[in-house]
Amino acid sequence: NGDDNDFKMKLLSKKATIFETNFDNILVEVDNKNPLYNAYIQIDSIKTKLYKVRDFSLINVTSKDTMSIRTEFKGGELGKDFYNLNLYHTINKENQNIIGFNKSEMMFKDFVWYINENENDKNKIVFDKKLKNFNFEDIIISHENQSVQLKGLINGTNTKDIQLTFKDVNLNKVTPDLGKFKFDGSLNGEVYLKQNNAIYQPTASLEIKDLNINDTELGNLLLDIQGNDSFNKFTINSEIENENLKSFTANGGLEIVNNETLIDLDLSFQKFNLGVLSNLGGDVLSNIRGFVSGKARLDGNVKNIDYNGRLYADGVGLTIPYLNVDYAIAPNSIIDVTQNKFIIQKTKITDTKFNTEGNLEGFIKHNQFSNWELDLSIDTNRLLALNTKDQEDAAYYGVAFIKGDAKIFGPTGGLTINVNAKSDKGTDIKIPINEAEAISDNKYIHFVTRAENYNTQTDKDKLPQINYGGLEMNFDFDITEDATIEVILDRNSGHGMKGKGRGGLLFSINTGGKFEMYGDFQVYEGTYNFKYGGIIDKKFEVKKYGSISWQGDPLKANLDLEAVYETQANPAVLLDNASFNKKIPVQVVIGLKGNLANPEPDFNINFPNVSSVLKSEIETKLSDKDTRQTQALYLLSSGGFLSQDGVNQSQFANNLYERASALFGDLFQDPDSKIQLGVDYVQADRTPGTESDGRFGVSLSTKVNDRISINGKVGVPVGGINESAIVGNVEVQYRVNEDGTLNMRVFNRENDINYIGQGIGYTQGVGVSYEVDFDNLKELINKIFKRVELNKIPQTILQDDSSPVPEYINFEKDKKKTKKNKDTNTPNKDGKLDDN
Repeated sequence: NGDDNDFKMKLLSKKATIFETNFDNILVEVDNKNPLYNAYIQIDSIKTKLYKVRDFSLINVTSKDTMSIRTEFKGGELGKDFYNLNLYHTINKENQNIIGFNKSEMMFKDFVWYINENENDKNKIVFDKKLKNFNFEDIIISHENQSVQLKGLINGTNTKDIQLTFKDVNLNKVTPDLGKFKFDGSLNGEVYLKQNNAIYQPTASLEIKDLNINDTELGNLLLDIQGNDSFNKFTINSEIENENLKSFTANGGLEIVNNETLIDLDLSFQKFNLGVLSNLGGDVLSNIRGFVSGKARLDGNVKNIDYNGRLYADGVGLTIPYLNVDYAIAPNSIIDVTQNKFIIQKTKITDTKFNTEGNLEGFIKHNQFSNWELDLSIDTNRLLALNTKDQEDAAYYGVAFIKGDAKIFGPTGGLTINVNAKSDKGTDIKIPINEAEAISDNKYIHFVTRAENYNTQTDKDKLPQINYGGLEMNFDFDITEDATIEVILDRNSGHGMKGKGRGGLLFSINTGGKFEMYGDFQVYEGTYNFKYGGIIDKKFEVKKYGSISWQGDPLKANLDLEAVYETQANPAVLLDNASFNKKIPVQVVIGLKGNLANPEPDFNINFPNVSSVLKSEIETKLSDKDTRQTQALYLLSSGGFLSQDGVNQSQFANNLYERASALFGDLFQDPDSKIQLGVDYVQADRTPGTESDGRFGVSLSTKVNDRISINGKVGVPVGGINESAIVGNVEVQYRVNEDGTLNMRVFNRENDINYIGQGIGYTQGVGVSYEVDFDNLKELINKIFKRVELNKIPQTILQDDSSPVPEYINFEKDKKKTKKNKDTNTPNKDGKLDDN
């Protein structure tokens, strides 16, 4: 009523000019006769430039000359702050307004703070109705043993005396979330603002004990600010002291000119910890560490500060989690500071696991220490570029060493890594085909395709997507024989291919979760780990020059491979004529063609050491594809061929003996030794009519010296029809000349064919071989049949005065004369004996 209404209107007008507030969905109820409340206000949201409020509600009730107010609302960007305020308004004897706080609660960053926790008669603001004079009486906000106190007065526009005091305030509990930076430490000190007419005395003296930024201990921060009489210029002195070392100092000033704030600061760094930048890289860059020393300068408008200086790195490094590689930057590397860049001068980087090296240069860009971007280049002769392990939905993993260059650029939240390099020694990349999860009996072998797994043929949107979170990688690899590429068709069993060769592969991964591969890989050597039905577990040798070709989808690579498994078996059960009875070398060949995730295997069985007549007879029996495939699988699983009489139990035992022999033989294997010793055992076959010897054998491969080598395998028949002889093959090779083109061999070889009733036969012999390299038939004839006069120099060259041959080298112009002088030891035309 009357003056009170005028006061309220003035107060609302004053607030409106200060906050520029937007209100959404306001509900106001006023009822002076309601005994519970006189007014109720509800606002969905209140938006200001500095703070957002939502779910605001206010209720008041008047008793005598005091109006009690209770308000609740949520605050902050996500509405996680909570306020429950109890206020009152009354008028004192001097006819001054009083707004005070009863015990109130504020929840900020999950910590509860109280206003007037002790419920005293202070914690209030006293002001006149003209809103010119204010008195702040010990307004205290507290949490446990921490407190912030505001007290002082404002008298008109010419007199101010305000003091803000901090006592053991934890920075982490009062500083807002700044995304990339998290602060911790204990804040103590005072901030003063004094004014007497035109003379201002602003000062601040603050100390932060155990300052911690992004979980990095920096030390104790001291900040001292002194303002001039005009309140437009401030002197700033700040330092961080850590174990008696001033790791950071900032000295200079701040000035207000024409409503613009200008800064002028000299910065000094001495082993300043870069761990404060650890969160700038997000999930793409981590473990940013190390120290810098040097000087820098800041000047200009605070809205666009100009930075310049030079820093020196010490123990600086970082990690790229997606590649699982960690790099260290060489000591004393130079980092130049400009207005919006940290420029890294060319320096050496080293991976911290294998100590491979490369050269790094480029810059890190920012906009007033936000919106960070990278633009870095790396070149190397050998550097670790990948070191990841298998995990669910991994598109690739393994170890990769590169020789070439790489570029890392883009914002830290969406980096792009481009690599253009050759693979180097030690590279082992594995590509799991995640959807090839099973092998079932559909025409003996069937690989489950990705489409079958997800009951779709064309709808790719239904396929699971891999999220690579803000990173795009393009690896353009020139694969050399130093690298091993393995395609894993079944993670659980280990069914897959592994090999070395040459090719060019492009791996492309983007933020949409897409993994693509382009290029061709030609196998020079490798193994095909064939596993089937829990019974067959064999390693095939991949034939040279097979290929895998990718055109985008890694599951749709085109295969053109052949893999060979060598064993020994008796083919007598396949023949109508049972006179042949002996285990002989057998090759099982799998041809893999078609789609990688759904290949079309074709089995063949070769007999490399039998006569042409016997080979023709066996191939006739195996001409049918289904029969050939059945015999191949049975041979792999049992060690023998399937008889018309059915399964022979002893043949399945062969497979177990073969595995045991391989494990036992590995005990004697040393790849780096000059002597290679192997042990194997083949069980005897007691099938009626096709009995054959078992055999315990020892293989030996040794290099006596640079010219003599011995290779042999000696076996003793056991458990069969003949146990009285030693069998096997031995070869001794002698290299006649230095380049190894002429070699002599002496051998003792067991006969390939053995018929019933015959003993074990042998063939001995001596051989000479000569190797000639040539590109065409003419070159071959010239090397073998024509004499090459290497010393004959064309006359045109000798007469050419412009020849680059040095003066101290003389060529013979008269070969006959030179020979005569040499043979007869007679003087030449100069009267001297010829030096030739």
